[in-house]
Amino acid sequence: SLVTADLYEGTRQASIDDVGGILELIEPLEQAGVLVPRSRERLETNIGHYTVVDRDGLIVACAALLPFEKKKAGEIACFAVHPDYRGSGYGTALLEHLEQRARRLGLSRLFLLTTRTSHWFMERGFSPAGLTALPVARRRLYNYQRNAKIYVKAF
Repeated sequence: SLVTADLYEGTRQASIDDVGGILELIEPLEQAGVLVPRSRERLETNIGHYTVVDRDGLIVACAALLPFEKKKAGEIACFAVHPDYRGSGYGTALLEHLEQRARRLGLSRLFLLTTRTSHWFMERGFSPAGLTALPVARRRLYNYQRNAKIYVKAF
């Protein structure tokens, strides 16, 4: 039995106290070229866009939802699940949480760029799209060297 007033496991809005845990989670993926590198300062500045899955004080998954409100679209970025917790449903729960948050923000579609996990997102309703599917502001930042594939999900 475990009796505690603290939350043992849950999906929640990230706070500034989570930056270290997020960095620990994403650093190996950045080094492998799976994720675009993010500095501590950039994470701190944008922490309000991040959601984390916290399991007994360990960040086991994270992602950012970056809204493009004029286009009623949102970008899912920095999506990561700790290797020890992949296949346990944490990624799916995080994605569902982000979709609910997007709906509350009045967004009608989500997009993401990925170099490795396209099949996983396609299994969850995302469809391949071209560069023109991105809002112009995001299109300008597209890195052709990464050759990331674009996926979109409307709801």
